[in-house]
Amino acid sequence: MVGTVLPLALVVGLSPVGILPAVLLLLTPRARVNGPAYLAAWVVGLTSLTALAAWLARPADPGPPTDEGIGWIQVATGTVFLIMAAAKWRHRPARGETPAPPKWMSALDSYSPARSARLGALLACANPKNLAMAVAAGVEIAVLADSPAATASGVVAFVLIGSLGVGTPVLAHAALGARTAPTLDRSRVWLLRNSVALSAGVLAVLGVLLLMGGLPRAL
Repeated sequence: MVGTVLPLALVVGLSPVGILPAVLLLLTPRARVNGPAYLAAWVVGLTSLTALAAWLARPADPGPPTDEGIGWIQVATGTVFLIMAAAKWRHRPARGETPAPPKWMSALDSYSPARSARLGALLACANPKNLAMAVAAGVEIAVLADSPAATASGVVAFVLIGSLGVGTPVLAHAALGARTAPTLDRSRVWLLRNSVALSAGVLAVLGVLLLMGGLPRAL
């Protein structure tokens, strides 16, 4: 099951939508409290959303999933990923151009832990891409899991992988403190310049891998 939800989790975990605000919060005066608050709310929000989707999608009369059914799930997911990648790539910035961050990001310096937590929960649950991936993961977990324990492990695996991008800088800052500032600043610049290309690349690679794995099963 982990292999089936892994691509969905990687889309969430490698998305600049969640990572960039985390990096910016870690460059603020209250980084020590704002970063962990953001991460904790992200994890709670993503867990709640995925678990709710899995609970709502649970089959009334569950049976073991067929290899063909798993294959078609992978094919459908891979196709969606490729469509999303193409849409992202079409709207990438011109070469050498650094897009300005959204206006709300300029206010992060004044954020309290409570506002940082609200932002983490909002981006984890309300961002359209995260919402789609979490719901899709919940549905797949509900279809593939053969017990409540398997459902719980699927949700935990999805959330852990989906939180890697946000959690890595926060945990590094907690361990190393101000020594992470130069790396965080370089990450901020790189993410601003390459966020669209990164999202498109991740979606394209995962889409191709899913189709390559799913088509032999489905046909």
